Amino acid sequence: MEAARGDLADVRLADRVFAPHYAAAVQRSATRQAPILAAHGGPAISEILRGESFDVLEMSHGLAWGVGGVDGTVGFVAADALDVPVAVTHVVCGAGAALPVGSRLTAEEAATFDASTIRPLDAPAKDFVALAESLVGTPAVAAGRSSAGVDGGGLVSLVLSLTGLKVARFVDIQQRDLGHAVADSAPILRGDLLFTESDVAIAVDEGHAIHVGEAGVSRVGIADLGDIVTRRRLP
Repeated sequence: MEAARGDLADVRLADRVFAPHYAAAVQRSATRQAPILAAHGGPAISEILRGESFDVLEMSHGLAWGVGGVDGTVGFVAADALDVPVAVTHVVCGAGAALPVGSRLTAEEAATFDASTIRPLDAPAKDFVALAESLVGTPAVAAGRSSAGVDGGGLVSLVLSLTGLKVARFVDIQQRDLGHAVADSAPILRGDLLFTESDVAIAVDEGHAIHVGEAGVSRVGIADLGDIVTRRRLP
């Protein structure tokens, strides 16, 4: 997503986006989990988690418009959920922690957590499929991207973020940009992203996948996903 609208754009886009006004981003850090809205009073399209950065381009009527630092979502966040930037060193990656998986921590905060539930940001996880499996049972929440609740695109974005990748949380962008396309005739491998018309699942093996359904995150048979229109594979 690009931080550009009819009246304002991120100055970093000035070389390719025309706007009447440009703004320089002011970085802030989230002090709590909060939804990212499509518009003032609009629906949630993603969320920001505690400790994540948010580049503010405008403040108006108690909302900050800008760009989420982890998933790149452009939208509005409650201004009171943001504060001065903090230096984060760890990310919550295990169930049972005091904060949802995906939350970022300072070194001082990390010292108060069970070491088995967090990882240093400079030593990211490698097996995103195992991370997805660990989230089985997480509730389904539209626009969610943490262990408190996820949707399909949010799950993919979350687990890949824990491996150090910045991934958009929208399924259509993931289907277009992630990895490379895999031929229909090729065998399904662990880690393949399986896209249906409007959703995505993560292959565990040639017959099973991690998917977010009405009942939440679960391990399902790939045959139960319906028609797979695209497969993408990360390097």
